[in-house]
Amino acid sequence: MHWNDWPMVCLALSALLALLSRRWIDAASSACFAIFLLFDKVLPTAIPWQLKYAFLLVGVLLVASQVTGTYRRYKQSLDARH
Repeated sequence: MHWNDWPMVCLALSALLALLSRRWIDAASSACFAIFLLFDKVLPTAIPWQLKYAFLLVGVLLVASQVTGTYRRYKQSLDARH
């Protein structure tokens, strides 16, 4: 195992831990990023670039939706205080 394989391993473990704790969006985004890195490092010519970047885009969109949802709940709690 090479040093640049560790991000894939960490993201895969993160996805498994998120699945065990039933955090579905975290698990899906970690899996998308792990698949992107796997396609980028292990199979760079066997996978079309559109498919590779589709996983990256889905992962980014999942993280963005989670951040905006958390921000919306935060703003609602601030509005409820005043």
